[in-house]
Amino acid sequence: MKRLFIFSNKWLIGYLTFISAFAPLSTDMYLPALPHMVTSLATDYAKASLSVSGFLLIFALSMLIWGPLSDKYGRRPVLLGGSLVYVFASVAIALASSIVPLLCWRALQALGSGAVSAMALAIVKDMLRGQALEQVVAWMQTVMVLAPILAPVLGGWILLAVDWRGIFWMLAFCGLLSFLGALGFRETCLPAHRNRGSVFSALGRLFVVLGHPEFRWPLLLFSAMNMPFMAYLAVSSYVFQTLFGLSPQHYSLFFAGNAVVSMLGPLAHMRFFRHWQRRLTIAVHLGLSGVCGILLCLFGGAGPVVFAALYAPITFCGSALRPPGTVLMMESVQGDNGAVTSLINAGGLLCGSLSMFLCALPFWSGLVYAAGSVTVLISGLSLLCWLAMLRLGIVKKRRQVGLPAPAAAKHQESTR
Repeated sequence: MKRLFIFSNKWLIGYLTFISAFAPLSTDMYLPALPHMVTSLATDYAKASLSVSGFLLIFALSMLIWGPLSDKYGRRPVLLGGSLVYVFASVAIALASSIVPLLCWRALQALGSGAVSAMALAIVKDMLRGQALEQVVAWMQTVMVLAPILAPVLGGWILLAVDWRGIFWMLAFCGLLSFLGALGFRETCLPAHRNRGSVFSALGRLFVVLGHPEFRWPLLLFSAMNMPFMAYLAVSSYVFQTLFGLSPQHYSLFFAGNAVVSMLGPLAHMRFFRHWQRRLTIAVHLGLSGVCGILLCLFGGAGPVVFAALYAPITFCGSALRPPGTVLMMESVQGDNGAVTSLINAGGLLCGSLSMFLCALPFWSGLVYAAGSVTVLISGLSLLCWLAMLRLGIVKKRRQVGLPAPAAAKHQESTR
């Protein structure tokens, strides 16, 4: 494979893993600071939570724009521009004096972050096919989990030295690293294979890709399976700190433990599950997640250890489904790499934002019950959807749609 980074392609994979983690970095690092932000900005829980759920919503929607635009203009310009926007917005958030301007700057930060993160999978799809694609996707998703492991721990320790504003200065530094990495990146979406139509034509490729059931229905299923973990993001800070009375530092350790479980999922897939029958493996994961959701509703409020132990299998099942689900969707469409991968990224985050919104609704008897109910509902519906796709043969179809395969992939095939 042609060298695409000024150092080496191993460094490139590390860089792509880093930029793909911008969403968890931008949310998880300051989760321990949410109660402090409520007090500092003289606001309430609902408005402070918008800085998380609103960010993820705008982040997801923006990727639906940046992905197709990168098919037209290239990956590198989007990376450079998004990184600069992210740095500027992060600095502005650190200087915000009230909740309203903070939320406005968070929206701009989400736009920049979406531009950066949308490029990670698109670049991988530009370069790789087959088993190499699955291995790199699994590796990226495994290492990417380090972000939610380290981010809340780092955020908790930052709070010991400075207030919540220091966390956003740290995020500005992350944006600067992204910009510097983009300077050393060589374009993978070559001019000969870019969308030659108008901007609206490029955006319209999203609907062309969605028009094929072998991509559309797996996208719906695997996107929905992000909801149980995103529900955990929505409630964990308040469950551990308010309900169970833990400190921000102790909460960050429980959060890191759940993230470690999430990291084990892709590893287990590559070591064991990818050699098993796919239809049974996915069905078992969906069923186990639903059973644990029921147990969470019944016993999750007993204490922090019980809550964490019941959520661990839910997190594991969701993360173990990501590599096969992502590869299944990426290989169902040839070409339109930016559009395909932006739909994959955005689908999971839009469903995640929905789960965070559902958990914040006032009719639940408690946040633990809210997260458990979302898990039961989504796991059950996803299992029914998977069985229906198997019955209809949707997951076995492979139709060639979109633009020609990128030159980078052809070069790789010719050098094997």
